[in-house]
Amino acid sequence: MTKRILFLFILFLNLFGNAQTNQKNGLNEIVSNYIKKLQNQKTDNICVYKNYCVGCHLDFDADGNEICDDNQINPSIYIFYKKDRKTLLTKINYCWEFSEVIVSDDEFWKIYFSNQKKLEKEKFKEFEYYPYENFKEVKCTLLVDHSGVQSFKLIIKNKIIEKEFNSFQMKEKDDSGTFNINYKHNTNLKSKQLIDTLEKITSEAEKNNTFKKIKSR
Repeated sequence: MTKRILFLFILFLNLFGNAQTNQKNGLNEIVSNYIKKLQNQKTDNICVYKNYCVGCHLDFDADGNEICDDNQINPSIYIFYKKDRKTLLTKINYCWEFSEVIVSDDEFWKIYFSNQKKLEKEKFKEFEYYPYENFKEVKCTLLVDHSGVQSFKLIIKNKIIEKEFNSFQMKEKDDSGTFNINYKHNTNLKSKQLIDTLEKITSEAEKNNTFKKIKSR
């Protein structure tokens, strides 16, 4: 009985691991194909935005495909791009193919092009702290297993710029009151300003049900 339980447990881990891999690779492939389609249409200003949770629960079928449920929060990916002097936005997930919408407030392009060199060199720092109040030569790093992650990838002609951070890096203090010495550095980055703008646009679009379903995948 013990061997059988162990076997079933290992089988479950393998299936779950394959499901996670298939889910990630499948969605990335959909996004990649969409970007290739835009590039074939001579679109050279593209922005891919993600806001997801590491370790969040998703449902999969026996083949490792995500089960689409409108009541389930899916890790959707958003694609912005410039066309005919307008910024368009679409949403990509496993469940549906969505229409494109016009974005009237596309401030994030200005943030990038006005701070291009600075933004490209920026780096988010981990949550660090001094373990001893009067001993500043030693720094320690705090990490968490699960946290929200935000990222963007800008494709400007042949150049690609990617930035990613987790929500724990943005905290001023942890639950025990430990101060993050990189808090001001991280929150003052132009990359953070750009991501905040992308989040504002996409969250308002979701709140207003802006994205219209074209067909199921």
